[in-house]
Amino acid sequence: MGSGKKELSFVIPCYNEAGNVEAIYEAIHSVFDPEGICYEIVMVNDGSKDGTREKLRALFSAHPDGGLRIVDFSRNFGKEAAIFAGLQMARGKCCAVMDCDLQHPPETLPEMYRLWRAGYDVVEGVKADRGRENVVYRCMSKLFYRLMSLATHIDMSRASDFKMLDRKVVDALAALPERNTFFRALSSWAGYKTVSVEYCVQERAAGYSKWNTFGLFRYAINNI
Repeated sequence: MGSGKKELSFVIPCYNEAGNVEAIYEAIHSVFDPEGICYEIVMVNDGSKDGTREKLRALFSAHPDGGLRIVDFSRNFGKEAAIFAGLQMARGKCCAVMDCDLQHPPETLPEMYRLWRAGYDVVEGVKADRGRENVVYRCMSKLFYRLMSLATHIDMSRASDFKMLDRKVVDALAALPERNTFFRALSSWAGYKTVSVEYCVQERAAGYSKWNTFGLFRYAINNI
């Protein structure tokens, strides 16, 4: 994919996603290679313990010209830190942030990209549905987003980390001094020209969710 400035960067945090990194890499290429766009894929290994690091290195070795860049954390620092590290490393004129497990459908990205080209600075992926979740997790999520909506004065009920951001938005977020951040709210808080695109949450390609009730509760308290 060459070096230097890219049109588009994909930023993908990875924690114990050995079963998914190759699948999402191939999915992005299958969707965007026909578009003729110069892009890169920045995968951030967030201290995984399941062989994700080895899978990423093998993927890079097998496709040295495939536009893959790897950020490798020394330990698990959390998803927010992984997202911001990826954004700081990204060289694209715009950056798409998405999960590694393919619950954020790559097929939605071309529409998001066209909206960015049309002049929108933030393209928010919003959930048309929440997919399959257990009852306790669903109730905890609703409570969390209700509290966050009250705290931020932003409707967070369908918010997600699935976004496409213009370079000036990425630079503005990277300049923030806070170390404890809440990415999915900050993109709205920043105040740039924004549009939303609905997507249906997909089943995980492999593995299982890293969130549990206690983890979500701790995450909610930190962010509030």
